[in-house]
Amino acid sequence: MSAPEFIVLNGSIIPYEEATTHVMSPAVKYGLSVFEGLRAYWSDEREDLFVFRLQDHTDRLLQSMKLLRFAHDFDGAEINRVTIELLRRNRVKAAAHIRTTAYLDGKGEQQVKGPVSYSISAIEKPRAARTDKGIRCQVSSWMRMADNVMPPRIKCGGNYVNGRLARYQAIQDGYDEAIILNTLGKVAEGPGTCIFLVRRGELITPDLASGILESITRDTALRLARARGIAVAERMVDRTELYAADEVFMVGSAAELVPVVDIDGITIGSGSPGPVTKLLQEAYFAAVTGAIDVPADWLTPVYKSER
Repeated sequence: MSAPEFIVLNGSIIPYEEATTHVMSPAVKYGLSVFEGLRAYWSDEREDLFVFRLQDHTDRLLQSMKLLRFAHDFDGAEINRVTIELLRRNRVKAAAHIRTTAYLDGKGEQQVKGPVSYSISAIEKPRAARTDKGIRCQVSSWMRMADNVMPPRIKCGGNYVNGRLARYQAIQDGYDEAIILNTLGKVAEGPGTCIFLVRRGELITPDLASGILESITRDTALRLARARGIAVAERMVDRTELYAADEVFMVGSAAELVPVVDIDGITIGSGSPGPVTKLLQEAYFAAVTGAIDVPADWLTPVYKSER
């Protein structure tokens, strides 16, 4: 995957290699940054690139900055505008991953509120691997942080250290991914994904009080399921419920919607992606390209306004 030609830094589109920050910035010294990872998808039928749920991701970035007391002088409209401009400048006409990061710049200490800088990158990236066959997961010995420790609803770089520890352990032990429990011993989420299971025809996912990110992809999956008449429950989930499930899958902007076929060496269901998983996969990949009807604000066209 080659580097793009351009990147955004504080509202300006500049050569990719020129985007730098000082090693003594609070972002580097203390990990004081928040970010969003989102996707854009190309539609052959509509001959356009669509950013999926751009406004929702921008709103969550602003929320993360608010909760970390970042004093910034840019707004969501600016973020949205330069995101589209960047995709055009890089001539992106394939599936892409966009990363927007806001961080404490300058050379201040841990308690400063600014200055706040931001960057946006857009790199072509195909659909996630293993969405057809599924993955093997390990329930980690590492616990997910509680809201009164490191609030998971803040999408900040520091929170992903927890996920790194769990993922690294899982991979070293021969698994593809980790599943993390919260401090109550209930299922929380993966290192960068939310978890769903199907039992007796009901789609179940840990609720927002279980120590999880307020995931936009999770919300997408829930809304697609309800629109298809699938019974949905958001509640606390026991570890053993995962083992007993008929189906399990994980969702996230980067991971998209990937089936889980084995947890801790226990086969899930038939050991292959199940019917609800397949149905929601099909709906998800249709939604992100506008092949089915979705709320108007879910899809932001990139090239339409140029014509």
